[in-house]
Amino acid sequence: MTGEAADLERLRLLFRLFVATQCRGRSPVYEALGQAIADDDATLRLLLAAPVEQRRPSLLLAAVNLLLAAEPGAALAAYYPAHGGRRPADARLWPAFTAFRAAHRDQLTALLRERSTQTNEIRRCVALRLGLAQVARRWPGPVALAELGASAGLNLLADHYRYRLNDQDFDERHSSPVLVASSLRHGVPAENLLGDRPRITVRLGVDQQPVDLTDPAARAWLEAFVWPEQTADLATLRAAIELYLAVPGPAVVRGDATTDTGRLIGALPGDEPIVVFTASLLSYLEPAARAAFAGQLGQVARRRRLAWVFAEAPALLASAGIRSPWLARPLPPRNSEYVIGSSLRDPGGGQQDHLLALADPYLRWLAPLPAAPR
Repeated sequence: MTGEAADLERLRLLFRLFVATQCRGRSPVYEALGQAIADDDATLRLLLAAPVEQRRPSLLLAAVNLLLAAEPGAALAAYYPAHGGRRPADARLWPAFTAFRAAHRDQLTALLRERSTQTNEIRRCVALRLGLAQVARRWPGPVALAELGASAGLNLLADHYRYRLNDQDFDERHSSPVLVASSLRHGVPAENLLGDRPRITVRLGVDQQPVDLTDPAARAWLEAFVWPEQTADLATLRAAIELYLAVPGPAVVRGDATTDTGRLIGALPGDEPIVVFTASLLSYLEPAARAAFAGQLGQVARRRRLAWVFAEAPALLASAGIRSPWLARPLPPRNSEYVIGSSLRDPGGGQQDHLLALADPYLRWLAPLPAAPR
């Protein structure tokens, strides 16, 4: 199988994986649409307009969502609570989708050709706070913070948000319009899990396609990646954007994690430890690129204390240089569960890797791990 047929088959498998590992239990609308799209060559063929590395279910669904936001009266919008819809996923969902797709084919093709996927999951700041608490146990005091794959840079304001794990509120003395909530599994107490609010001296975001939050069109594109039923997440995203614009938030510079990391984070001022945060970055990198990224971190760690805090698919961590007895155990399927961890490196060549918790890829829940497998 070659050419277009092979490309369509890859997309078909990708949508089925997307449904199985991400949609079930999270979005009935995207679960139903993902299953139908996997069997519909006309819809899959639209994604062939996108660059090869951008041919992902999230890109197509976000493009539809963006156009739908401007047409709340469309039949498809009735299935999207984010656009005021209340209709449950039923037999009319797919005809409504295909009618909308046909009516907006040219607009969708242009969006898929020109746009790229973006992240907007503020809840991943829970992983960052968990990792920062681990860093503070080794290196108390202020840190410099960099995020790779930062999109709009909203996670760089992790210390400006309030947090709630189960019923435990953190940073109660800190007033913030943004509340980040997640749940804990396995009966682990939430007390002190996130540590004290970190002291951050400088912030740097790096992304291949930075999002300019002062641009209304860019904000709309970021919001398009919120799933139909996630109205609370949409409200959190909008509150975080408003806070970012008011602070104002740190700029995000254009760069590639595999070639520019050492240069960009190595230029950060000061001598406090640098904390590099990634969430889902490794899933976008081939094995050689993951090794190149790890090499970039190593360059900086030879000159300055560095901690890599991550929320990544565990099966990919070994190729990025993470060493842990947990990684010798059977691992969950790619993208079904993530692991939160930290890797602390110093100029003397020391490296301490800690896997801290398993988590939903979107940090809806996390389950702290003991120090060693049992």
